[in-house]
Amino acid sequence: MYDEFAKFYDRLGWDSYAKELWPDFKKYLDKAGFKPKTMLDLACGTGTFCIGALKDGIIVEGLDISEEMLKKAVENAKSFGFDIKFHHGDMSSFHLGKKYDLITCTFDAINHMTEFDKWKSMFNCVKNHLNEKGVFMFDMNTLKDLNDNWNNIHIRKYPNGDYYISKSISFGDSAFITFTAFLKKEGRLYEEYEETVQESSFSLDAVVDELKCAGFKDIRIMNRKFDVVEDIYSLDRAFILCSI
Repeated sequence: MYDEFAKFYDRLGWDSYAKELWPDFKKYLDKAGFKPKTMLDLACGTGTFCIGALKDGIIVEGLDISEEMLKKAVENAKSFGFDIKFHHGDMSSFHLGKKYDLITCTFDAINHMTEFDKWKSMFNCVKNHLNEKGVFMFDMNTLKDLNDNWNNIHIRKYPNGDYYISKSISFGDSAFITFTAFLKKEGRLYEEYEETVQESSFSLDAVVDELKCAGFKDIRIMNRKFDVVEDIYSLDRAFILCSI
């Protein structure tokens, strides 16, 4: 699953989300006075968020369901001289036998789980892997986002000749998107890769209730800059932080 993504993910610049997010999140952690020593990044993809954390002195590990993504993550870490431990596993059901100060899951990876029971299972797994007073942070595409922004076609071309086409369609609480990437080779030749994914979302009230059921507290719904917002239902992407 998502193995095709690994072939063009970083090349098309999709790692920039994690590169830009980590510094903002680190500023929030510093401001809050939370200094995690260990971290697990769920759905870590090509490892960019992990690398950002390690650069800031956090002992970090990653987990992803795609073996190809993990291979790329290992390569990326080694390019910085880092040796990060990456786990092959399902973020809704993992048992690593250890605990962390901080667990993260970003870039709407949680939305790729289309059954709410899997969200519930993930929350319980996260709780079981957090140290006392540990923090869990994840972001999610909201129902508003799927309804407002997921019926379109986008085409983007890059200076090196690469381009991709994304086609999305929404059915309210569920949506599908197909990425077709054309990677430039010599002359007029291209390599084509295609991946289709489904995302589902659920009400923020239901998510908060389930986090509480799993044992989380101090649940905060925030925007991209990690500011608490009064009207949470105005958010296209919600960042949720909680602790045990």
